[in-house]
Amino acid sequence: MDTPTIAAYYRESDPLKRKALLDQAIAEGEDTKENEIRKELWEVRYHDAADTGDGARADGFMALWMTLEFNRDAEKKWFAIKRARKEIIKHLEKLQFRELSRKSELHRELLYRECCHLVKLYMDLCEKDKSYNNMLCGLVSISSEHAKEKLQKDIRHTAVQLPAAIQLTDELEMITKAAREMYELKFPGEGGI
Repeated sequence: MDTPTIAAYYRESDPLKRKALLDQAIAEGEDTKENEIRKELWEVRYHDAADTGDGARADGFMALWMTLEFNRDAEKKWFAIKRARKEIIKHLEKLQFRELSRKSELHRELLYRECCHLVKLYMDLCEKDKSYNNMLCGLVSISSEHAKEKLQKDIRHTAVQLPAAIQLTDELEMITKAAREMYELKFPGEGGI
């Protein structure tokens, strides 16, 4: 069970605030082994500086998700599959997915929690984004039921269908599992993705 600080860490979306919460948990001596791994994962996930130039950190996991999003129609184009696989594998290698998941069962569990955090963050961003929930050049809002269907379709296509289509189901297994779990948590009893 998470301490209050670690629970807040998994609810927070801002990388620097997440780091502050993690540093606080480490300073308080909470879950030392788990927090060492969380710190390692944080450093991998937020390795690069954001383009804003204000000391913010770029989210490597979100960059991977957006790469999946941009390539989700690759299966429909003959030469796009190879390019999509190459681009996605490059992101997975940069994020050290394979190495981290093979270090220990605890590494794998905490890496999975970061994947869950990623999917939850994506769903929250979509829910708040006015352009995501609009049609007709942003003039007409879609109903909450249609917004939910759109989100379900997007997540299914990005996290379930694309990995199968480009033959990366094993490599993206954690993201697929996290997408299924987080969607069901957000919309219980809705049939999942």
